[in-house]
Amino acid sequence: MEYRILESADEINEYTEGLKKNKQTTIAVDFEGEFNLHAYGERLCLVQIYDGNDAWIIDPLKADMQAVKKLFEDERILKIMWDAQSDISLIVNGYSMTMKSVLDLRPAADLLELPKKDYASVTSELLGIEKKAGKSMFQKYNWMRRPIDKAAVEYALNDVLHLHSLRDEVFTKLHAQNLMNEFFRLNMIVQNRNYVRIPGQRHKKMKGYRYLSSSEKKKLKIMFEIRDGFAQRLNWPPHRVIANPDLIELSKGFANPDYIRFDRKLKPAIREEIILELRSSS
Repeated sequence: MEYRILESADEINEYTEGLKKNKQTTIAVDFEGEFNLHAYGERLCLVQIYDGNDAWIIDPLKADMQAVKKLFEDERILKIMWDAQSDISLIVNGYSMTMKSVLDLRPAADLLELPKKDYASVTSELLGIEKKAGKSMFQKYNWMRRPIDKAAVEYALNDVLHLHSLRDEVFTKLHAQNLMNEFFRLNMIVQNRNYVRIPGQRHKKMKGYRYLSSSEKKKLKIMFEIRDGFAQRLNWPPHRVIANPDLIELSKGFANPDYIRFDRKLKPAIREEIILELRSSS
């Protein structure tokens, strides 16, 4: 698969202006990122673009992000995406930018009552495209690795190559069922949602949080912040420092910090630090 790379501010700005000059103002966009799987925190790791003629990638670890911001926020360029909300949240909270003029095709899967709602199943159902091989291999791929494997780049680009055709197909079906207005209403919700996260709320998303008492929730928040501090210090995913189920059990008082299942690569001195802080918090 052939693709081109955009990296410098001049390259990205020239591409952005070229789209408008050539009246080629619809692009398909997708991201790959790191979400506390291989390292601490969330990072944008790859941007894939298809403009109907050529495939492009932007490496956010090398690219001029101010130029990327201009591209993403240019209202004159329509960005076709699939399930855009998590991608928009990533750049809003991590990079102080947003994505304007988004056409998210994901609501169409619900409106058309398709049996499966994921991108691969929808493109298979509506476009007859075979599901790409190697999905399981790249679901947990470390997108922070450099250089990115060629096979991984090609896998990622497959997520944008069919979005233009998918848009045409879902529009035909939505129009036939008189669902276009509802589709655009749902897209306005995606576009206008406030994606800014309130600090100190991530622990509330943990499985089992809703069943904790008020005092247990307070303990969990303190222990969650302790774990987060060590994870950031080690540049580890937080679950590698202390597994989520263990953190819930600690907040309930059902577990002893001395018997937590720590990662074998965690140095004994740091393990003792963590245990000490957990004890002092309870």
